Amino acid sequence: MPSKETEKQYSELRKRHKLPEFREIDNEFEISDLEETNFLLRAIVRRIAEKLDFYSTMLEEILQPDTSNLYAMHEIRYFNENEKKQMYELYTKLMNFNRQSIEVSLSRNEREEADFVGSMFNEWKNLRQDLLKYAKKMRASWKTEADIKEDLGYLG
Repeated sequence: MPSKETEKQYSELRKRHKLPEFREIDNEFEISDLEETNFLLRAIVRRIAEKLDFYSTMLEEILQPDTSNLYAMHEIRYFNENEKKQMYELYTKLMNFNRQSIEVSLSRNEREEADFVGSMFNEWKNLRQDLLKYAKKMRASWKTEADIKEDLGYLG
């Protein structure tokens, strides 16, 4: 159940900055459980940044796997070069938003925070669909019979 104070505070910000509906942004970024704060937009930017960090790291582990990371070494084999290229393009979009969130958090400017939240929300649905496609393929890689010698080949 969303905090009534958070929803009320967001509603006021929404009127000033043309932000998305509370229910929509809450559904995507789970802002209803944020602690009460005098700086709600900053808290939303931080919440978005957490998501960006998580998903960019997920892609990074496939794009540049560490050989000591068994699951990445397994999953990377299931992506062709074209998919890796598209994944990198998605990664660059996430990193651009990630770095923008850092800029915005340092600026301490409500207008910039609101612009970031609005633009990120508008892009998020497409980004989420692309991420879902890759997450499904990563999971599906575990349904195929794996060759332990290939996965563990670097051990000896």
